[in-house]
Amino acid sequence: MAGEDFAFYQQKIPGYYLGIGIRNEQIGSVHSVHSPYFFLDENVLPIGSAVFAALAEMYIQDHQNQTKSGQ
Repeated sequence: MAGEDFAFYQQKIPGYYLGIGIRNEQIGSVHSVHSPYFFLDENVLPIGSAVFAALAEMYIQDHQNQTKSGQ
């Protein structure tokens, strides 16, 4: 599983691994990514993008603070 592989990377380099829920019964987006019936509710893409952008901003802010303080 990708999560298990990613855990090995995180032993060397800190990082994030997360999944964003995409189930939307109203439009029929109910099948897993491995199903031939899967389709993506594209309305979730801005939400997912915002989460990843926020994580990147947090990392940059923390890293800049550490650099400025000499840590």
